[in-house]
Amino acid sequence: MVGIIMLPSTIVVAVFAVAHAERLNTPSSFMLVGGVSARSEMCLTGLENVGASLSDCGAAVAELDGREIWSLSAGGALTSLASKKCLAVPSGAVAGARVALASCDGPDASAAWELQGNGQIKLGSSNMCLSQSGAAPGNADLAASSSVIASSTLDFAHGAALAVDGLDSSYWVSKLDEASPVTLTVELDEPAPVLEVGLDFEFVPASFSLQTSSGAGKWTDVYATDTNVLKTTAVPLTGHFVHGVRLVMKKAHATEGVLGGHALYGVRSFKVMAPQMRTVLEPCAVAAKSGDARDKYFAVGVGSFDPAAGAQLRSELPGLEAADAALAAAVTELAEIVPDAHACKKKGVAFSKKGKSREGSSRRLLGAAELAEQKALFDEAKQTIVFARRLLQK
Repeated sequence: MVGIIMLPSTIVVAVFAVAHAERLNTPSSFMLVGGVSARSEMCLTGLENVGASLSDCGAAVAELDGREIWSLSAGGALTSLASKKCLAVPSGAVAGARVALASCDGPDASAAWELQGNGQIKLGSSNMCLSQSGAAPGNADLAASSSVIASSTLDFAHGAALAVDGLDSSYWVSKLDEASPVTLTVELDEPAPVLEVGLDFEFVPASFSLQTSSGAGKWTDVYATDTNVLKTTAVPLTGHFVHGVRLVMKKAHATEGVLGGHALYGVRSFKVMAPQMRTVLEPCAVAAKSGDARDKYFAVGVGSFDPAAGAQLRSELPGLEAADAALAAAVTELAEIVPDAHACKKKGVAFSKKGKSREGSSRRLLGAAELAEQKALFDEAKQTIVFARRLLQK
């Protein structure tokens, strides 16, 4: 498939036509691999919150929840294994109508789908076929084209817009020593299914949360931590349609969130990632003229799928999350001790376990070697947390 998708669309159509002609008997469970030109194979996936969308096939399979697997009933209902819902057109069979998932016995999912010999998926007796609208497959950063507002800004040279300008050389910075939480809000031009928020901090908050808005000014926490030690983090979201994303920073990091002895926050990059393409209906003849074969889907049979394997793996995640949280808490405590270590060294005062000085201790004074070892432990712990969080996000 990877070698085929970059060919001219006329050749792709011919290949798909032959492939489908050889599969007159559709397998009971299958993947719908898209013919659209892309860096990797793209599959039609079905999820409760996101609906039907194109996703990287490898990434979808790795989720182990069956989001990439479909079945076709005798009546023509296309059912997603992960959501147990059917491919539907809630807004009616009109050009540009968004294709979603709905209850299989509901009115929106009553229409039948037909897998055509030319690779198209046709809606019942209509002249409409499944296609994709949008520039290209994959995710895009919506924050880059949205308005952004900060509740606190240090100066004009570090305004809120610099957090979403896509440049590594610029960043937003808050005022110094803010007592109240500081917010950085991205207001989307239109509601979108946000899949991930990427954060790159210049001045790190130890405590922060992420909120999303469903409209009407109501914000809901979707992520929160009081023990952040990372300069960069990616927060996976559920794909719900949201109107905006807000970062709420509550406490600056003891070493990575200070400048000249003053606490502050800084964000170099605030990315709000959502799919570039939408699964829609288009007149079959019009869709067939697309230059990238976005209207073609190849049914690849799935021999077996065991949801228990994925469930067992996900059952281990709470333990990994707990270990992640414990390690982050320990590193945060260590970070809060580090600034006092230099002061204790200068005064010739011993250093206790909790970072409080005590006279007359039999413990050695912290010297250059101890401080270097402490920093190495801090850096190693940070890398461990990075690794753990990457596992959680896969």
